[in-house]
Amino acid sequence: MKKAALIEKNGRLRIYILLAVFAVFFAVIAFRAFQLQALEGGKLGRMAANQHNRTVSVPSRRGEIFDRNLKELAVSLDVDSVYAEPGRIESPKAASRALAPVLSMDAREIERRLGSGRGFVWLKRQIDLGDDQRRKVAAIEGVGITKEARRFYPNRQLASNLIGFIGKDSGGLEGIELYYDNFLKGVSYRLTGERDAAGKTLMYEDVNKQASIRGMEIELTIDKTIQYIAEKSLARAVEAYGAKGGSAIVMNPSTGELLAMATLPTYDPNNFNSFMPREWRNRAVTDAFEPGSVVKLFLISAALEENATRPEEIFFCENGSYRVADRTFHDVEKYGWLTTSQIMKYSSNIGAAKIGERLGKQRLHRYLKSFGFGEKTGVDLPGESAGSFMNYKKWSGVTIDTVSFGQGISATGIQLVTALSAVANGGFVMKPYVVRRVADSKGAVVAETNPSIVRRVISEKTARKMTELLIGVTDSGGTGTRAALDGFEVAGKTGTAQKADLKKGGYHESAHVATFMGFVPARDPKLAILVMIDEPKKEHHGGVVSAPVFKEIASESLSYMGVYPEGPGGAKTSMVQYVSAVSQSPLQAREGGRGAYAGTKEDDAAVGGVPDFTGKTVRSVLNAAKERSLEVSIIGSGRAVAQRPSPGRGVPRNIPVVVWFQ
Repeated sequence: MKKAALIEKNGRLRIYILLAVFAVFFAVIAFRAFQLQALEGGKLGRMAANQHNRTVSVPSRRGEIFDRNLKELAVSLDVDSVYAEPGRIESPKAASRALAPVLSMDAREIERRLGSGRGFVWLKRQIDLGDDQRRKVAAIEGVGITKEARRFYPNRQLASNLIGFIGKDSGGLEGIELYYDNFLKGVSYRLTGERDAAGKTLMYEDVNKQASIRGMEIELTIDKTIQYIAEKSLARAVEAYGAKGGSAIVMNPSTGELLAMATLPTYDPNNFNSFMPREWRNRAVTDAFEPGSVVKLFLISAALEENATRPEEIFFCENGSYRVADRTFHDVEKYGWLTTSQIMKYSSNIGAAKIGERLGKQRLHRYLKSFGFGEKTGVDLPGESAGSFMNYKKWSGVTIDTVSFGQGISATGIQLVTALSAVANGGFVMKPYVVRRVADSKGAVVAETNPSIVRRVISEKTARKMTELLIGVTDSGGTGTRAALDGFEVAGKTGTAQKADLKKGGYHESAHVATFMGFVPARDPKLAILVMIDEPKKEHHGGVVSAPVFKEIASESLSYMGVYPEGPGGAKTSMVQYVSAVSQSPLQAREGGRGAYAGTKEDDAAVGGVPDFTGKTVRSVLNAAKERSLEVSIIGSGRAVAQRPSPGRGVPRNIPVVVWFQ
């Protein structure tokens, strides 16, 4: 009896233990299921999707880039891109042999790509295929063609260092293409397919099923014609003097708009891989150099503003040799007594040093900083350098003298022309910019840049005095006479600087930077121009090497703009060939304000009467102008509210009709 009870008790115990084991087992399973489903479900779902699905991004059509007159600088063209789904190809070897002559590729390279184990591969992108070639590609199972946009730069090297270029995946790599990439690139579309356990693609969405969102269009402040003039003139000088390179910048001094920015060496963005990376660089923005005597312009501006000197005050220039501490400074000529005006005209280093000593290091440093030395201008271009300008507290006993004539300080071309414009426009430092507006594919303005005053650095009175001094530089006997223009007064300054030896210290004996910068017409400036030639041979003075380049750019640009001489020292604008968005308002246009067309019978003989554009959209105006072979300069957006010349008036050939939109 006892034995039977014991057996029964043990049996029950085993059952309880077994039940407990099962309970624990199912509890673990339940917990794990809860963990997988509730806690980690989202993560695991994404992992599964990544394992089973494959997505390939196809870039959208990139937005165009235009100059200020809506002339194309960068466009996107539809071209063919050939892809393959290796899992659907029965014989990779046969397919490779068939595709090789069509794609102009090696058959072994195609076979290697088809055997990569991937579900989707590009065979060749952005190519032009004929109808027969497309049929041959379409006949191969697992191989397809999709349309992609290829970037094309119709003007080849023109403004290439400014515009930049893009990579294979339509991402901006240099210049405007890089800085404004988020606006230009648009939104890409994606192809999605499923993969089996072996990783082969089972299905892909129709490549034409989804549409990308096109990138936005960008209108620059650059004028294509002035850009061409600057590049041509710069290239001629660089070649003539066997120079290492150079830069030329043209700015509207009243607004800060960049009208041209030329750089050498340059490259063709359609084939940028054939050029060295150093040739891609926009040296006018990225490269800082010791400016030399052009700094005297800003030194004397500060001294006049602070009443530290007067134009007629005289300084003894030590007959060409001036010792300060352990240094001896020299002038090209052995000058005795010179007025402040003559120090500027003859570019005396010793005279500048004495004016700098009179001004004092603290005030000199403050004014040069206010003109923009040692800080970025904020121009909307990538890679801008701030240059170098040491705090006055760290200056040695001779630094105030060397800085006064442009040594021991470095600046970029964009900094110098921006500072020059402050003297030209009456004392305001303007923020330079190169993009006027950004618009979507329907023409609606998304972003617009307007002139922006950074600060006032000198008074209008001082600016007028400096203009008189700078006119003297280009008058007879000055260092800049080769920049003088017939019929115009030119305000300018020469600069010749030895290049610093970064390896050994000190300066190179034979390596120089030759500079000239100025504005014209001097008393009503339309253009501020800087020319810098890097390491010219045979001759290295800015007044000889760079001043003639300034003259050529200024002369041809003013003629193109319709600005002509009007008596001694004056100029008139006989017709509006070039109008800044802020130089004349629609109201001025209606009232026949400054720069209106003459509208003579002689004009009418050139081209028939101009149609009435009032109330029309930009697109309608452009179409109507095209029908009549008229060029149009567009200002603003929306619908036309004013135009020059008036409806029915004539306009000479190759002169644009200016239309304002609101």
